[in-house]
Amino acid sequence: MTFRIYLMFMAVATALATFAWGVIVWNTDPFETGITGFLMFYLTLFMTLVGALTILGSLYRVHILKRKDVLIREVKISFRHAIALAMAGIAALVLSAQGKLHWWSFLILIVTFSIVEYLFLVKEESRRS
Repeated sequence: MTFRIYLMFMAVATALATFAWGVIVWNTDPFETGITGFLMFYLTLFMTLVGALTILGSLYRVHILKRKDVLIREVKISFRHAIALAMAGIAALVLSAQGKLHWWSFLILIVTFSIVEYLFLVKEESRRS
């Protein structure tokens, strides 16, 4: 699969996730829905964020930073970063909805994801040497 086809598939999947998220936003009453409505809201938002951030991250890494040697590596890194950012965003939204988002809880969230990313970098570096 070429990089262009990958981006097209990812864009279509992201558009479908965004459409699903919009349907949930417009057709779900948060005061009447159960846990399923909230789970679907956060799940579709997560998929939309991962898709959009992966596309933007991949384009940034390949076209702006000119890292075209091994495209699959750049896509994997962009995907990993997109998942981490989307998870942090969703976690912040959930904490905010419960009234538990404070500066120190957000800092703990960021530090946790930074440590996980550092562990991925250490693992990749040990593989290369």
